[in-house]
Amino acid sequence: MKKNGMFLVIISLFVITGLLMTGCGKKEDTFSISTPGGKVTMKTDGSSGQGAVQIETKDGKAVVVAGQPGGTITEAQLGVPVYPGATVKAIVSMQGAAGDGKGRTDMCTLVTPDNFEKVAAFYKSNLKNVKNSFVQGSGDQGIASFTVAGDNAITVNLGPGEKNKGTAIQVAKQTK
Repeated sequence: MKKNGMFLVIISLFVITGLLMTGCGKKEDTFSISTPGGKVTMKTDGSSGQGAVQIETKDGKAVVVAGQPGGTITEAQLGVPVYPGATVKAIVSMQGAAGDGKGRTDMCTLVTPDNFEKVAAFYKSNLKNVKNSFVQGSGDQGIASFTVAGDNAITVNLGPGEKNKGTAIQVAKQTK
């Protein structure tokens, strides 16, 4: 079963990539692949830039929903403060991410032209209940990770932006 499960994961990565790169203008497309280990279904809506991948195995079902860049997100959705002026690069939500078919993982990548040091300082001073943190670097170059304690597992990661300009902010939130 592990071999079939790995095949589904690999296929899913290709499907997610296709989902994110789907051409605009089409109303809706659905594509499915069935294997002895399960089924992968991809559904895209070219007019909204939204899409979903559903993975079903005998062990459960996971659903990944991806959105186009440029959307907005709130502190209530992220579970942590949104860096001022940051723009959404990608949003991915996965149902059934806990391995038992339950739970949810939401990931959001934001970008800002501001340097790493300024963004790291913002999260150092605005995150509450930080359980673990790691910050290395300064100015335009650096990486950081903050784990927030609470009902949901939330991690904030900072790193170089596209083409090493600005800062990328990734927030991952897991709920049971």
